[in-house]
Amino acid sequence: MKRKELKGWNGCPVRYAAGIFADKWCFVILRDVLLHGKRYYGEFQSSEEGISSNILAARLTHLEAEGMLTRHTDRRKKSRVFYLPTAKARALLPAFLEMMVWSTVHDSNTEAPPSFAAAFRDDPKGTVAWYEAEIDRVNATLT
Repeated sequence: MKRKELKGWNGCPVRYAAGIFADKWCFVILRDVLLHGKRYYGEFQSSEEGISSNILAARLTHLEAEGMLTRHTDRRKKSRVFYLPTAKARALLPAFLEMMVWSTVHDSNTEAPPSFAAAFRDDPKGTVAWYEAEIDRVNATLT
């Protein structure tokens, strides 16, 4: 019996996204970059989820290779690097915010304030624009 040739991760939208996000840690890193203004390795590592250093390094490399993050040398301290979200990553903001709203409905232990879901439902474009402005503000302090 001949084995079926495996397709790449492109083609199917779900398969493509799964290949980029890889696992929960990629989602957490993207959350931290897009919604919490984190840019440095130590900031990612201090997230309450407790990512190990080897997993963090591997996921940052993966997200960089997938075009979701760019790696930069800190101009104030050349031994430090920081990561910026690309346009490709920033395009996820509406989907991330929608997932957060979905979670507020289905996760009985959600930590998101009820006002978040209401604000997004009332003005999704305005909410996305607010996060975009925050990303720009944080990035401007580094570049």
